Amino acid sequence: MATFTSSEQIYDIVTPYLNDLTSDPVIGPKFVAANTSFRVNYTDPDGCFLLDATQNPAVVTSGAAAVSGDAEVSLTMTADDGHKFWLGDLNIPIALARRKLKIDGPVTKLFGLLPALQPAYAKYKKYLADTGRSDLL
Repeated sequence: MATFTSSEQIYDIVTPYLNDLTSDPVIGPKFVAANTSFRVNYTDPDGCFLLDATQNPAVVTSGAAAVSGDAEVSLTMTADDGHKFWLGDLNIPIALARRKLKIDGPVTKLFGLLPALQPAYAKYKKYLADTGRSDLL
């Protein structure tokens, strides 16, 4: 069974979480230090997020505005794999090798940011629990 039942559900859960990350006093500055922009395209169901960390604080856009925005790096994966990523359960190199994750743009930008995201995994689990979505854990 799919983690998310609709695009609306993805936006209701992921958008506030990403906004929390960009305003986090530890994680937010790490995004800004990366000085890049990422578009994340989810499929099954569809969703699109743009994280613009070329400004301080970083700005999150979702939906149609994210699709049309400029991004230096674009990632495409299923919504289930996106959920696994934020839980800390998706190994990026293996996902790339198995073509579960497609990256357009400088891969080094993504790999440079991954270590900084370690605290985000626990934060996602706490966010799900705090928002009454323990069913997704």
